[in-house]
Amino acid sequence: MKLFDVRNVPSGVDAALARADNPRHRHMLKNYRRHALLEVSGFWEDILVPAMIVDKPLYRISERGQTTVCNGMDEVRAFYSKVVGESMNVFGALEEEVAVSDYGIFIEAVFAQILCGDDPALAHEDTDPQGTYQVSHNFAAAWPYHEGRLYGEFIYEDFGSWRVDEVDASTLTTPDQARAILAPYLAESPLSEIEKGLTLFAGGLCQSNPAEGSAENPGTA
Repeated sequence: MKLFDVRNVPSGVDAALARADNPRHRHMLKNYRRHALLEVSGFWEDILVPAMIVDKPLYRISERGQTTVCNGMDEVRAFYSKVVGESMNVFGALEEEVAVSDYGIFIEAVFAQILCGDDPALAHEDTDPQGTYQVSHNFAAAWPYHEGRLYGEFIYEDFGSWRVDEVDASTLTTPDQARAILAPYLAESPLSEIEKGLTLFAGGLCQSNPAEGSAENPGTA
């Protein structure tokens, strides 16, 4: 059984970047790469700066038979705050195919995260509270972009693919550990690169000011 390794978070998009020649497509892939690394590192506020995302984003996430819709920046902000606040942001692909077009990014993946047995996400599973488990599931997603900035996330899970497997406790990665491990990967995707890429689009360069305690200033987090 393949196990989640936080170091593989950018693997799928890196493979797509190796194939992409169109400068606008490469910009969107770079935005996606930075977004994923920021989210898993817990720097969610840096995802929401003007250079990365539109002013009024729309998220539609269908998972485990329920759909969460976040319409507008306030609702998207609350979504990320909850995910990171509950330490549920350390996740990533076991397998991921990433494609890009003028519309945006398309993803088909097997995503996973490793949790303690007493995690609320496992409340309805027959798990040992003292154990450690990998939760995995398949999903497809579309990430539309507008003038080089993320417009939204539309994620659709294959509910029948939900799987829970007991794993060794050593496979668990904490949010602090994930942030440290991913720091060099995130350094390869600076905000300045995203800002520069926006000049390829009609909207031009959109400046932003990373929040205190951001990925650009991790020592203050």
